[in-house]
Amino acid sequence: MRNRATVVASAKKIPRGGTLILASQSETGAGIAFIGVTKSYGRRVVVDSVSFICPPGSITGFLGPNGAGKSTTLRIAAGLSRADAGEVLFAGRRRRDLENPGRCIGFVLDPTALHPGRSVQETLKLSGLLLELPAAHIDEVLVLTGLVAVRRKRVAALSLGMRQRLVLGLAILAKPQFLVMDEPTNGLDADGAVWVRNFLTHFASEGGTVLLSSHLLRDVQAVADHIVMIDRGRIVAAGGVAEFSTGVGTRVAAAEPWRLAEVCSKQQWPFRRDGDTFLVEAPPEEIGLACLEHRVALIHLSNVTESALEEKFLALTSGEFASRNNSLESTA
Repeated sequence: MRNRATVVASAKKIPRGGTLILASQSETGAGIAFIGVTKSYGRRVVVDSVSFICPPGSITGFLGPNGAGKSTTLRIAAGLSRADAGEVLFAGRRRRDLENPGRCIGFVLDPTALHPGRSVQETLKLSGLLLELPAAHIDEVLVLTGLVAVRRKRVAALSLGMRQRLVLGLAILAKPQFLVMDEPTNGLDADGAVWVRNFLTHFASEGGTVLLSSHLLRDVQAVADHIVMIDRGRIVAAGGVAEFSTGVGTRVAAAEPWRLAEVCSKQQWPFRRDGDTFLVEAPPEEIGLACLEHRVALIHLSNVTESALEEKFLALTSGEFASRNNSLESTA
């Protein structure tokens, strides 16, 4: 059964210099732990004392605007960049201390880093040889990622979406325990994006641990158990994904809006009105039955769940378009 451990840190702003813990001590030793990770380039601090934990058997969404430090944090986890301070632990061990880190951890970081002259099958085969994997793993991944038809194509001839599928295939080739992914659905069509979400959900349900960075907030919210937000190199908010969502009832429209308002008042349903559309805090089936009883003709009835993730993201981060958006709003 999927681990949905209680999150200690609530979905609120993290005080500057504060330490963030997202799991119990036992989960710290089994999941992915970032402990005081810091990285500077010259005088510019791009990752500043980042600490959080991805519990085992769960998906952690890692969010932030462009330039917030997401990719640098993940590159440090992958060993592609060296932290100035702090460390990243996988099941309580540093990556370099693992006997075979390539088998334990799958990374999805940069689809453009593939060798353009090799075919899809050659790319997977070479990785399999380096990791000493059975040849059967390659055939399984080709089928799983939908790359069978293009297995003989050279990487240079692949679309961005197909390259992304190949990077995903390389990440899961060894059937790892951990997945660290930076924008894994970038370039994928809708079918590919759905496949990634379904795969990650299944991976976590089998006990795997996923750290997922993406700019697609709703996609992350649909699949993640926990959310961690970073801005200007610091963690600014974290919590269970449910803490970033609020169910708000039903959207309703009637041919005679004033009569719909009367029904809501009689039923003592809280509602707010936007023109001829009502947002009513009641289940759609109850609204439909009440309107039928009072002979109110409905022209729209739909269940609504509004996301608070985007609102909180914009409130707590300072993306590159923030000032530009404010200027647009002020002149509207």
